[in-house]
Amino acid sequence: MTKSELPYLSAKNIVKDFGDNRVLDDVSIDIHSGDVISIIGPSGAGKSTFLRCINLLETPTTGVLSIGDFQISIGEGHKKASKKELSTLRRNAGMVFQSFNLFPHLTVLENISLAQRRVLGRDKEEARARSMELLDRVGLKDKADQYPGRCSGGQQQRVAIARSLSLDPLVMLFDEPTSALDPEVGAEILAVMRELADDGMTMMVVTHEMGFAKEVGDRVYVMVDGRIVESGPPAQVMSEPEHPRTKQFLSAVLGR
Repeated sequence: MTKSELPYLSAKNIVKDFGDNRVLDDVSIDIHSGDVISIIGPSGAGKSTFLRCINLLETPTTGVLSIGDFQISIGEGHKKASKKELSTLRRNAGMVFQSFNLFPHLTVLENISLAQRRVLGRDKEEARARSMELLDRVGLKDKADQYPGRCSGGQQQRVAIARSLSLDPLVMLFDEPTSALDPEVGAEILAVMRELADDGMTMMVVTHEMGFAKEVGDRVYVMVDGRIVESGPPAQVMSEPEHPRTKQFLSAVLGR
């Protein structure tokens, strides 16, 4: 996959207020096809809220979102997103959460197949074939008939990744996908994400895994108090940060 000159995903001037509390303050990010973007910063900076706004799990107070050919403006003077628009947006932007959000009463295979049948209209056999292909990709083909409760946390997160990929999204959004896992299991998830990046998947990753951000990401954005305070190539931002809050954050997490 070659990287396009035009942004694949664009979030412009995103503002999110919860009552009188401004959680996101004029945040803008462009991602090109095949890019891996990492968003880092202290807890409470608004990173997860920003990802949820892109997927419209949280509705921004104002802003413009574009994914592929789909664009929506939000705020005063604009109509609320329709169900069809929400469906299109969420199909184009697959999301993997900190928690796995799998249906416990469905098998691993059924968890991955269900959305394909409901959203994409695939028949049972087509959905099954695609699900098995993705389970093989994340190393869980032998778990197809297991229920999530019989799988480890790392396995459940890999199922969640396969489920998001099953809708053939343009962009994958990862919200700290390893934070609920111990380091060894988290490394398994990061390995899957590295493979996706190597295959050209366009990804936005909110992460506290500095090694991943530095080695896999094309660009790092530092978010503090609801604003992007610094961005650039990972090696530059992490080795020679310019903003005082970036220096303070990296000093704390890298121990330097």
